Amino acid sequence: MIRAVIDTNIIVSYLLTQSETTSRLIDHWEQGHFVYLVSPTILSELKEVVYRPRLHQHMNVDPAVLLDLIEANAEMVAGKLVFAGVCRDPKDDQFVACAVEGIASYLVTGDADLLDMEAYEDVSMIRAFDFVRLLDSTDSL
Repeated sequence: MIRAVIDTNIIVSYLLTQSETTSRLIDHWEQGHFVYLVSPTILSELKEVVYRPRLHQHMNVDPAVLLDLIEANAEMVAGKLVFAGVCRDPKDDQFVACAVEGIASYLVTGDADLLDMEAYEDVSMIRAFDFVRLLDSTDSL
């Protein structure tokens, strides 16, 4: 089973646009095509970000529904692994740490700092579009 961490920017993008790519990503997860890994710090950041008034007012989807789904169905990684200085942006270290601790193959992101890394240990940094394409091809086997 594919294991992946999804960056906050992808979830926010889904809540704001419900683009085809982000919607398909969420559908793949709901259908059990991959394990969505999250840590306590990532979940906390996600909750804080989606309720920022400047973002929340533009959402067409109630973020509480998705947050409840994530809390109930994502695999919670303990969050004991902490990295400092792995990424150019220190705020991104938590995503890499979660991916390594959760033995993820992918970190799904739109963040250039992470994408420029390409990989860390056994974790590949991947755009949402490419991850969905990978899931589509795996699903059709």
